Amino acid sequence: MDVAQETDESEGPEDRAYPGGFDKVVFTAAEARAAGVTDYQLRHPALVTATRGIRFWDVGERPWAQMVQAVSSLPGDHYLSHSTAARLWGLWMPASLEEDLPIHITGRKGVAGSRRRPGIVGHKAKLHPSDVVEVDGLRLTTPERTWLDLATQIHDPLRLVAAGDALLQRQDGPMRGVEVLGRLHPLATLADIDAAMARRRRTKGINAARHARELIRAEVDSAAETRVRMIICQAGLPEPVVNQEVWLSPTLKRRPDLHYPGWRIAIQYDGRHHGENTQLNRDIHRDSDFTDHGWESVKVADDLYTARGEQLFLGRLRRAIQRQTSRD
Repeated sequence: MDVAQETDESEGPEDRAYPGGFDKVVFTAAEARAAGVTDYQLRHPALVTATRGIRFWDVGERPWAQMVQAVSSLPGDHYLSHSTAARLWGLWMPASLEEDLPIHITGRKGVAGSRRRPGIVGHKAKLHPSDVVEVDGLRLTTPERTWLDLATQIHDPLRLVAAGDALLQRQDGPMRGVEVLGRLHPLATLADIDAAMARRRRTKGINAARHARELIRAEVDSAAETRVRMIICQAGLPEPVVNQEVWLSPTLKRRPDLHYPGWRIAIQYDGRHHGENTQLNRDIHRDSDFTDHGWESVKVADDLYTARGEQLFLGRLRRAIQRQTSRD
């Protein structure tokens, strides 16, 4: 990030005194002045001008949440968008889009003023009132509009589907991180997604979004589960059921990640988070329950992210289908 920087190396973070009790690390000059900070204090040698109107203390760590709050607070009709908004909403994205910078914002097309500054990528677009929202003091695009904008940044169709699946997680699914907005599931509905697309019929990335929209499914718990489902479908196998409860007996039900009810095959993703002893014991009991009731469990591990891992998994799945078909 290009910054105009002036620091006093003899002064460490412990020597820093926040002017007037104003203790934010990243802030706008306007909010600092509103809190009583003088222009002289804003020229403190340990303060860095990140971009016009925004300052931060040169102490190494810059809290990302405060950075986006400051950008959102700059005057003008603009909204946090694209991968920045997606990170705030907790959508599943490639690691390359999870970086702190640049911060993406979108302003209304036809309105004067640009936010193309160091560390900020500015976009112009027609923004319908239904495309934007304010949450916890942040102005940003809605989850469904954010996903549509991601179609210009995510070029892997599978990952774009995963980001869409993140919008539709089941209500009783895994808790979302405390750092994200809208912690309750789901963030949107298919109708919301369709409405956002209808408002942007001729926009960059719309064809990729339309293709991904047909593959999005509700109640997916993770991007890894999306990948498993998509690899199965791309291999020409029938699409499995996603995260639905299965009654193994009149008194016993389980919820596999994916399953084929007709073949009685449960597909379980066992990633790194399954390494803890408590979770490992649960997984063993779960798999035993399926086996004891005539089902087969097919495991998927993190090697699914390699070509060889994909083929090994598909081989296990095809053999399980053959065994269950023969058994019937």
